[in-house]
Amino acid sequence: MVLKITLIGLLAGVLGTGLGGVLSGIFKKKIDRCIDFFMGLAGGIMLAVVVFDLMKEAIDLKGIWITVIATFLGVITTMLIKENLDMSQDQKSGYLIFLSIMLHNLPEGLAIGSSFVSATQLGWTLALVIGIHNIPEGLATALSLAGTKMKTSRIILYTVIAGVPMGIGSFLGVYFAGNFNSLIGIFLSIAAGTMLYVVLEEILPRTKNIFCIIGFLVGTIIVYCV
Repeated sequence: MVLKITLIGLLAGVLGTGLGGVLSGIFKKKIDRCIDFFMGLAGGIMLAVVVFDLMKEAIDLKGIWITVIATFLGVITTMLIKENLDMSQDQKSGYLIFLSIMLHNLPEGLAIGSSFVSATQLGWTLALVIGIHNIPEGLATALSLAGTKMKTSRIILYTVIAGVPMGIGSFLGVYFAGNFNSLIGIFLSIAAGTMLYVVLEEILPRTKNIFCIIGFLVGTIIVYCV
């Protein structure tokens, strides 16, 4: 039972983000001409995930004040990580997005594991929804890494790795379902703070034209529809 649910969570994470990475390969050759649109798209996807998904669910679980405090903690943590990364500015942006996606896949895995314990049908439904939801997140990760001139094969590998924590979270969720439920809201808030910092500090300030705005709106629509 534990192994089965862990594999379901792992597949939901890896296949979702990995597919996003594969889709990014279609755009890789045109990344120089369309970088503003792609960065706007990544920013729209990530900010929409923060607003429509992470913070909304965290507030429902833990209330507004704990959510705000934990989100701010995520912002501070990400800022410290950025200041201690010994690499170029473009690489910092790409890897920060990668780390933020990994971080927020863990509590989603916890949610999947816990849901299977309470109701099998709910667990399957949540795994499917989160798996689909991970596609634009994998795309956001891949597009940001593509801007660093990273090879497509390596980008896809990173997006697959980004989905692995969901399998770990699913294992922890099903194994310690009762004990971890109270922490899910905090994990979601920290992940929201991480992604919020990346969008406002790393993505949007680098692009200031109409193509970025169009990409941002398209990304928002994608996440809302998914």
